[in-house]
Amino acid sequence: MKRFERFLPAIAIACALAVTACQRESAPASASTPTTPAATAPRSSGPTSNAFDVEITLSRAAREHLVAQRESLIAGAEYFGYPSARAQEAHVPGSENPWLTLHREQIELEGAQLDGTPTARFPAVTFDPEQLAWTEAPDAPQVNINVYSGRRSSPDNMLECGMFQDTLAVAARTPIRLSCGLIGEVAR
Repeated sequence: MKRFERFLPAIAIACALAVTACQRESAPASASTPTTPAATAPRSSGPTSNAFDVEITLSRAAREHLVAQRESLIAGAEYFGYPSARAQEAHVPGSENPWLTLHREQIELEGAQLDGTPTARFPAVTFDPEQLAWTEAPDAPQVNINVYSGRRSSPDNMLECGMFQDTLAVAARTPIRLSCGLIGEVAR
């Protein structure tokens, strides 16, 4: 009985993923007005898509400052996996680091894209199967998402934002919501 209890959380997660995949497949497409190709990259449909959206909530001061300075906002995603012991033994390039980078993507938002809730739409990606095989969990690549200013008006980032890190499957379930304010801003 104790063996079965160990697998209950995994079974519950698998069931939740199946239900979420069915709901995503039948959900109506959103009626958004694309403003640039980078912000509205094509999305794969169906339950196997690993595309995801990052919705960014800006404080009033941050939004006003970005607009006044004609500054952009960048959402960066680093897709990675933790190197397996086999990768480390084989001295696979990068395996000496805490993670193996699988892919990087940046979405830059500017001007009217900063109105309302700026949304960076990350398209589905395909990973190199050989590279994935060198990770501890080839079926569960990770993604780390950070948001920062585009450094057009200043050489320094001016935003303090939340971040996201989890499996790509978790990122693709629902929009990721991150909040940003100006660095040093007391309340957001």
